[in-house]
Amino acid sequence: MIEVLQIVCGFGIGYLIATFSESFLHAIVGHASDRARAIWHRYPRLFHFMIQSYYRHNFIHHEATFKENFHEMFTCDAHQAELDASIPNWHRDRIKNEMYGLTISLKCYLSFNVILIPTLLLIYFYLGPWMAVGFLPWLALKPLWTLTIHKLLHHELEKAREMAPWGVKWLVGTSYYRWMMRNHFMHHNEQSTNFNLIPGGDYLWFKARKATDIEKAEMAKLGMYKASISPRFGGQSA
Repeated sequence: MIEVLQIVCGFGIGYLIATFSESFLHAIVGHASDRARAIWHRYPRLFHFMIQSYYRHNFIHHEATFKENFHEMFTCDAHQAELDASIPNWHRDRIKNEMYGLTISLKCYLSFNVILIPTLLLIYFYLGPWMAVGFLPWLALKPLWTLTIHKLLHHELEKAREMAPWGVKWLVGTSYYRWMMRNHFMHHNEQSTNFNLIPGGDYLWFKARKATDIEKAEMAKLGMYKASISPRFGGQSA
């Protein structure tokens, strides 16, 4: 019984670390400040990974695509061709394979867990193996959210259900999934807030915000609220 409680406790700690690290790393790397990027470019070899990550996420996913419509990556074929031509040759294949920032490659596994892996080791040595067992699933769950779910959020529900892997089809259309859609929609509107797909971390360091009335109306049109619930009640409620 004690072991079960330790596993549950470890899972809870993993959730807190996963949601906070998702929000924190998304903000300071994916949407790094001008000052931070100036330092990176001063030492490009040392910060090569961060420079690349910012380029793929902020520039490609937020600035160069989905410019006019949350559900349309490119406005036309010429838009895609122009963007492809602007991407450095050594980076083009990876960006295309990652669907222009909609998903990640397995190369990102360690970077997505850069905070979780050291935390797992600390839990194992200081809190014991059963707590570590409870914490362990988050090393897979955290990157899987971006690997499988992020790309679905930019499609209407019916299309997302068609695209979803069998293991997550059940999730599409749930209250939690609609929350992710709304949170991500608001993040695209204001990139300094609402970084989470795993809820919670944004609130821990005051990076969450509620939808404006205009956003609520736009999100209602895109089916991000259940039909039986009016968007005027609570903004971020299901």
